[in-house]
Amino acid sequence: MDTVGQATHILVDEFATRKGHHYATIVLDAKTGRLLSIVPGRDVSAITAALQGVLGDVRSVVSDFAPAMAKATTRVFPNAAHVLDRFHLIQFFTDALRRRRRFLNEARRHHHVRVIDRALACRPEALALEDREAAHSCILEDSFTRDLYQGLQHIRYVLKATCDGQACRRLKDWLERYQFHPCGPLAKIAKAIRGREEAMRHTIVSTLSNGKMEGTNNKIKLIKRRGYGYRNLERFFLRLRLEIGR
Repeated sequence: MDTVGQATHILVDEFATRKGHHYATIVLDAKTGRLLSIVPGRDVSAITAALQGVLGDVRSVVSDFAPAMAKATTRVFPNAAHVLDRFHLIQFFTDALRRRRRFLNEARRHHHVRVIDRALACRPEALALEDREAAHSCILEDSFTRDLYQGLQHIRYVLKATCDGQACRRLKDWLERYQFHPCGPLAKIAKAIRGREEAMRHTIVSTLSNGKMEGTNNKIKLIKRRGYGYRNLERFFLRLRLEIGR
């Protein structure tokens, strides 16, 4: 474990040191993207050790929806606001839509899968007319896809709330509408959000995101590729500190 400074807002995530075999937990400064702590493993004890390597008055911790992240954050920084990454939230919906489209395309191969996936995942106002028509046709032909699409657009509306009161009202309305929805994936997403309702409220009003962390994960992949993999974790972590620890 390594400590390299203080931070007020931090990002925490996991990455594969060897794909599918070994993982590590990394902590970055949310403002500068500087590496603060890195430890092998991704369980609660590893995440706890990584967070304990951060100095300063930490007020916000941004992570994904993994239960281990929430447990470790509460254990180390009980007074900090736990912020969930919006990208992972939206990804729940887009992955469900993608699975449904591929299931349907096994029987009806009359759409380009990638075009449909993009049309359903993007905001309607960001699409060209042709893509909007493609998304609309998919919604009309399958009620399962329609429900997922409507839930996605509704959660985007919730995320646009600008104050705590508005965030609470919109989130409550969304949960009441979808937590017992007959569409299985929607109900599952609502259940995950219900278990992290306080963190979701922080997420809605916070300006923080895991964007810098996702960029750092791409750098880590490039470092591993340049070195054709690393067998020695200490040397790998040293390389990471040299390249992203500043």
